[in-house]
Amino acid sequence: MFRSLLLAVALASSALSIPETALAGQTAQTSKATIQADLGYLLYTPSDYDTSGKTYPLVVWLHGGDQGGSDIEKVRRSGLPKLIEGGKEFPFLVFSPQNPSEELLYPIEKVDAALEEVIASRRVDRSRIYVIGYSRGAFGAWALAEQFPQRFAAVVPIAGGGNRHYLSRTNEKAAFWAFHGTDDDVIPLSDSVVLYERLKAIKRNARLSVLEGVDHSAVEAAALNDSKLWDWLLDQHL
Repeated sequence: MFRSLLLAVALASSALSIPETALAGQTAQTSKATIQADLGYLLYTPSDYDTSGKTYPLVVWLHGGDQGGSDIEKVRRSGLPKLIEGGKEFPFLVFSPQNPSEELLYPIEKVDAALEEVIASRRVDRSRIYVIGYSRGAFGAWALAEQFPQRFAAVVPIAGGGNRHYLSRTNEKAAFWAFHGTDDDVIPLSDSVVLYERLKAIKRNARLSVLEGVDHSAVEAAALNDSKLWDWLLDQHL
């Protein structure tokens, strides 16, 4: 009897010493990470910038997929930078960031952070900021218009697609002009058509130029050499 009582006491003491099982849970945290605008870029300023004292429109140029990486000289090879290298003059600033990745889409948060630095350090008319993108850069142009809707007065995507479901977030005052070639075998024409039709459905100022017989590599120059584009662009403002 006495031995049974001792055994019972021992078992009870042992049970009391077993640690409780920790319960799973989640706690609210706040990240302290910051976005570094560590992008290389080219910046064009008009010839009269230093003497005029006025504010200027600014065009963001987003290049295609084959100019990403860390060699900024690649950005000069096509698009607006190529026109500038060839002696073309524009009445606006041109900010041409380089996508740091050779494979991925533009990191648009970094693009916007770097753009804000340029705007803060130059005489920029904030009501006349435009974005033009080609191919992978056109995907970036669509994304910038959706994610930073108060920034851009006009958006010109050339041969690129995007997320039509977020177009309702774009600025109601912004204007859109998309370009795409019928013979594009890289990004299908239907990508631009779907986005354009969605813009029209939500009553945005939008137009689409479908270039007959033009393939993916030729549509960039075809769009940028359209003089009507530049007249239209400079008429847009927020």
